[in-house]
Amino acid sequence: MRSIAFLGRGGQGIVFAGEVIAETLFEQGLYVAQLQSYGAEVRGGSVLSYVVFDRDRVENPFIESFSLAIVLHEAGMRRWMKHLEGSDLVILDELVSAELRNAVKLPISRVCVEKGVLGRENVVAIGVIAASGVLDPSVVERVLSRKRGFEKNIEALKLGLELGRDVADRVAAVLRL
Repeated sequence: MRSIAFLGRGGQGIVFAGEVIAETLFEQGLYVAQLQSYGAEVRGGSVLSYVVFDRDRVENPFIESFSLAIVLHEAGMRRWMKHLEGSDLVILDELVSAELRNAVKLPISRVCVEKGVLGRENVVAIGVIAASGVLDPSVVERVLSRKRGFEKNIEALKLGLELGRDVADRVAAVLRL
């Protein structure tokens, strides 16, 4: 069983990212469970969305750490730090100030600003995962085509595929079943 988590703050599309990952993995023939946690404040508060997947049925989706965690904001980092410390690999947006032994930083937010897809950091992060080959980019694109903002999301996905090249092997190592 493997897991992918997105952590950030309300309004960043953290839950959306988890849903896209879950739908993609399901369409790739895997068993999937998707969970989320967020406070009553919704916008601005910490948000966690994660997906557990396997070739066999997922008996218990409640886990204490993740195979891969992507942190897009300090709010998610602070709230879920104990889960991140035990995770196999953590990808931090370069704006997140924390340092973890199991982490690598990527300029997700900067790429979004420079390339005109601000607000699509979540989809860029999905592209980073897809660069590993664990997610089939054509399936991700098909899932995104059913969502609002399709064109900008596809643009953001492609940026993530480029950005993810340097960490693709590390991501694949922690996510391959």
